[in-house]
Amino acid sequence: MNPKTDKLLQQAGKYIALGKLTLALEQYLKLQGAEPEDTTIVNTIGDLYVRLEDRENALLWYQKLAEAFEYRELYSNAMATYRKILKLSPKNQDAMRLLAQLYERQGQTQNAKTQYQMLAKLKMSLNDHSEAISLLKKVCALDASCGQSQKVLAQSLEAGGNTKEAIERYLQSAATYAKQDDRSAALEVVDNVFRLRPTDKETVRSFFVLLQGIGLNQRATHYLSDVSLDQDPEFKLMLCEMFLAEGNLEAARKLVQKSVRQCPALYKPAIRILEGSIRNGDVNASIEMVEELFEMSMSQRDESTMKVLLDSLLELDENNSRLLKTLIAVLIRMNGQDQLEGYLKRLALVQLRAGERAEARESLNRLAVYSSSDFYLDLLRMMDDAGFEQPPVAMKKTMQKVIEALEAGKLQKEQAGGAAPVALGVSELDLGMGLAFEEEFAFAQESV
Repeated sequence: MNPKTDKLLQQAGKYIALGKLTLALEQYLKLQGAEPEDTTIVNTIGDLYVRLEDRENALLWYQKLAEAFEYRELYSNAMATYRKILKLSPKNQDAMRLLAQLYERQGQTQNAKTQYQMLAKLKMSLNDHSEAISLLKKVCALDASCGQSQKVLAQSLEAGGNTKEAIERYLQSAATYAKQDDRSAALEVVDNVFRLRPTDKETVRSFFVLLQGIGLNQRATHYLSDVSLDQDPEFKLMLCEMFLAEGNLEAARKLVQKSVRQCPALYKPAIRILEGSIRNGDVNASIEMVEELFEMSMSQRDESTMKVLLDSLLELDENNSRLLKTLIAVLIRMNGQDQLEGYLKRLALVQLRAGERAEARESLNRLAVYSSSDFYLDLLRMMDDAGFEQPPVAMKKTMQKVIEALEAGKLQKEQAGGAAPVALGVSELDLGMGLAFEEEFAFAQESV
């Protein structure tokens, strides 16, 4: 300082010591004119105005001081000055915003959030909902992992009448809490979504996934029913996956049955349901699922999977003619001639033991078609020679001979005949070209 300004400073100090603040202020204003870049003088002027209870002028000089600090990139000093302004004027919106921005620039995220939230609260009290929501969105952007910030934003959106976006923010808040394993907080937020009751599919889908994530499966199921989306194919699939995940095979089966043909997306989970039913040894439920899935497996070209499952199911009930017929149809579709004879033979034996003469003869007829051996033609001739009018005891005896021959894989000498090898009732189409696939498929679907 030059001698003149030094003298002004000394004089100002004497006035302050004497409590003559007005005179001291006059000296400092002269000093500021001589030393305009001296921030200490500007700060003192502001302080003197405060002591003189001239709040308006004090704020003007503090604002000038804060701007000077910012210009010189003395951000800590600038923030301290804005805090002084807010102490003097707690609802100074400009100071709140500028302080928040400085906190944000300096990486002081929590302080920035607090300042923005205070400003947003003030805006809400002044019915400036739009600006308040904009500030709260900024808070959420600063810290995406804060569920409370999302919740406050959702509440503000709801208060402003923006229900759709409020629901989205409530969902984000609850999902954040769930991710942080804060289930109680997530449940509290979820109640708001139930209260607002979204019905559009996209939002309901997100809500359903969230409810699963926090273990509210039953409420998720009921909610889908309440908003009439439980029959929607997409939500049926989600429900099915949920039931399977919690091991509720029966609920999943009831959901899928009579729906797979209308909703191909259910095919894969339905296959898993069938696998589970087989593992549990539930033959009846498994057969019902097979009937649901058979045609779909054909259209999906997934015959090999169906065959594996049918083989597993057949191990539970070896004498089930319905399963054998279905397996035969699958093999015909797969062109599995090498295995077809074995299954047709098993089916014929089951039918013969059950006394089903006509059905057994039909199976033998197919054996004759699909096998190059005259053995099955001889068995057909044996049954046809017996005739339909044969007494029951004699017919039973003939059928037992056929059973024994099938089990042995050959006719006994006294049974073998010397007649022409073509069996009665076997058409030229049967022996020559083979049955059309449609006929074989119908044969397999007799029980479906």
